[in-house]
Amino acid sequence: MTTKRKPKWVYRLRRGLLFIPAIALTVYAWPHEPAKDGIDDTVAQTEETHDEGSYTIEARQPVQEDEAVRYAYDVVVHGQPDVEMLQSISQDVIDEVTARDTFQAALIRFYDHEAYVGTASPLGEAVFSPEGDWSLADQVDPGAYEDMTFGWQLKEKEWDTQLSDKEARVWHAWNRVYEAEQSDDPDLKAKVTRTISTKYDLNPETVQQIVLKQNVWAAL
Repeated sequence: MTTKRKPKWVYRLRRGLLFIPAIALTVYAWPHEPAKDGIDDTVAQTEETHDEGSYTIEARQPVQEDEAVRYAYDVVVHGQPDVEMLQSISQDVIDEVTARDTFQAALIRFYDHEAYVGTASPLGEAVFSPEGDWSLADQVDPGAYEDMTFGWQLKEKEWDTQLSDKEARVWHAWNRVYEAEQSDDPDLKAKVTRTISTKYDLNPETVQQIVLKQNVWAAL
């Protein structure tokens, strides 16, 4: 796990350069995807304050789809970055990972809290590949980064709706228990809510509100 931050003037310069070419930016919403792992009552600790523009690479996975070499990187960004900042951080991440990985395409998934890693990225994604297209990875040789560009699907967030650190941890515990207990029981969500409310000494209605808040945060 690595954390990086560049001087603010680097981001200002990149923001200006990003708009010289006619780059199409897509801002869209994904539905919430639950985490796929089992019960785990612990969540990694997060620093209380972070500088704008800093990030942490939480996970790196090779992606097996065809003969092309692809990697996916789960990146937690700190502060409240806008789309332009996420574009600059995309370049920072690629600068870092190309120093150790050789690939034909890379996917960067952005999160605002490590509790969400493994689910749909709340802040969006960046693809670094030929023409910014994940499917065109086999059009270049591994490591031919000069022939690759970015394709972005990023979200401009309403940061006043972001979950607090405590809320994110409560949601994380709820989601992991819910996924581990998947069944056809129509009362499953209520049962999981009661379990988590007892664990965190919270009113069940409060836990329910946190779950709904996270669903909205992830989707919009």
